[in-house]
Amino acid sequence: MEETEIGEVGVDKQAEAAHEKAQEEKHRAPWLRGLAVSSACFAVIAAIASLKSGHSANEALLLQSKATDQWAYYQAKGNKAATRSAEADILSELHVDAARVATIRGDVDKYSREQDEIRAEAQRLEKESKEELTRHEWFASTVTLLQVAIGLSAIGALVESRKVWLASLVAGGLAAAVFFVRWLVG
Repeated sequence: MEETEIGEVGVDKQAEAAHEKAQEEKHRAPWLRGLAVSSACFAVIAAIASLKSGHSANEALLLQSKATDQWAYYQAKGNKAATRSAEADILSELHVDAARVATIRGDVDKYSREQDEIRAEAQRLEKESKEELTRHEWFASTVTLLQVAIGLSAIGALVESRKVWLASLVAGGLAAAVFFVRWLVG
């Protein structure tokens, strides 16, 4: 029975020593809790920025694909206009009915007007694609800067340097500001 009591005393002493060590650590570097919280916040913002970056990249590709489709449609209308114009010229030289030639020339004009509308739509889609690509680049840069801030936080914790952690706060704060501004601007 004496062995059990000795063992319990040993456990109590270990628990007491661990508690004292925890109290020492708590008073020695209370800023480490702030470091942990800031790192977690940076990680959350980085995750959201990464999703926004990916979404913007996908949208840019989709819009560029639609613009490419519009340019192909534009070219097809141009081919139709050129073919119909050549047909009208040939029929005119052959002295075919003037009404038929006028109808064909009307088709050429219609295709040209349609091309103007298609060109405007293709250019609008290209502009939107470029805007989405710019958003992607901003969000991707934000993710990178947040990763740097998280890395600096880890280094600050490892070497117990509050100055390194403060540098991570500057980097992360800047990245977070850019993120929220870009998110609100669109």
